[in-house]
Amino acid sequence: MRIGGTLEQSLSQGYRLDLQGVLKEAWQQTRRTGFGLTLAIAGVMAIWLLLSNTLLAPYVSQEGGDMDMALILSLLITVIMSPMTSSLDMLGLQQSVGVRARPNQVFDFFRHFLRLGSLSLLGSLITSLFGPLFELLGLSVMLAFIPSALVGMGLVFTVPLVLERGLSPAQAILVSLKLFARGWPSIVLLHGVMLALFFLAIIPMGIGLIWVAPLYFNLKGILYRDLCGVAVEVTEVADNAATGQGPDHFNA
Repeated sequence: MRIGGTLEQSLSQGYRLDLQGVLKEAWQQTRRTGFGLTLAIAGVMAIWLLLSNTLLAPYVSQEGGDMDMALILSLLITVIMSPMTSSLDMLGLQQSVGVRARPNQVFDFFRHFLRLGSLSLLGSLITSLFGPLFELLGLSVMLAFIPSALVGMGLVFTVPLVLERGLSPAQAILVSLKLFARGWPSIVLLHGVMLALFFLAIIPMGIGLIWVAPLYFNLKGILYRDLCGVAVEVTEVADNAATGQGPDHFNA
């Protein structure tokens, strides 16, 4: 069974998001589902910081450090972390169909390491091309931030397209960019709202990130559900019906 919208329709006819409705649902979902996704985000960030401080810091902290090696190690860390960072997108998607996220689920996606690593590497390379290109054309490198940010927003659907739809990394990137192009003003505005919320969340010693960080991933899950649909397995379990407990796992 598929819940939500239709990818083919979104691509062919375009879409116009109810921004207020999407944000309201994402906020209600963040409040209702507890701190499972928040703990997952904290765990992923802790491991990323550990790897960065262990592998990357020695090359960027010293004067005249080897920046080429630092760049290679940065890409390596991105690839290594890709199953865990991608899991946050999938946990947000999972919660969009009513199944609570569990912190230990961030380790569930290492079986997709090759696909997610390739996707992460391709995405990083694509978004980093504009700096050298603008420099080659004699344009201000600072202006490269604009197309890089837009392409980054355009890649927002790539992880579930790979894991939920079964597309290859290259196909997922192309489909995600096409989907973004069909309704980019809404996606850009949503990211602008989230950016403002992140800045506000940082002001009180970062405490607001406890709610804003999971809000972002819940929002991404709702967007994907509404625009592409989510295939779910429905299994009738008598014990759960008798005890009043819902399902605690989600298969995409």
